[in-house]
Amino acid sequence: MTTAIVEFLIVAAIIVLLILGIVKLIRGPKGAGFASMTAFHDLQAKDKQAGIEAVIEHQAETKMNEQESGKDKS
Repeated sequence: MTTAIVEFLIVAAIIVLLILGIVKLIRGPKGAGFASMTAFHDLQAKDKQAGIEAVIEHQAETKMNEQESGKDKS
């Protein structure tokens, strides 16, 4: 009886870890993307910087609209 309980707990722990891993994979990495974009931004010419800023602002606006509407994809 006790081995069945231990086996059940092990299987349950594996399932929980798999679910957490899948959720983390779906959400993607956080934090490092912004830092690398700002470092890349500083090395570009002024016209390229303006383009990068426009793209980043558009992405931020899109994400904000998704969060406000409740359709957050990340």
